[in-house]
Amino acid sequence: MPISIKEVIHDLGFDVFTLHDFNMLGILNGELAKITLKEKAIIITLDSDFLQLNKSLQKKSRIVYIKIHPRDPKKIRELLSNGLKKYTSKLNTPCKLIITEDDTTFDVIK
Repeated sequence: MPISIKEVIHDLGFDVFTLHDFNMLGILNGELAKITLKEKAIIITLDSDFLQLNKSLQKKSRIVYIKIHPRDPKKIRELLSNGLKKYTSKLNTPCKLIITEDDTTFDVIK
């Protein structure tokens, strides 16, 4: 995730931490998911692999996936800002929010 996206998330009222902040670049997705569960955090990512976490992690995780190509930081900021404004109140339970240029899909994970 481009560091510039951090500002957008912060401006929407969220505490934001990146892997870079914690010197955790290269951490395995499953390990990151476990940390976010412990910290009650939401994963916001451009990496579709987070949609394929093992079932036990998926059932507990809150994931926002931005699917965009090419990865234009300006467009990512716009999509994320609009998606988070619309779905913030629903991100308190395990879910997947998939944001594309054409559509946004929200699924509660059970």
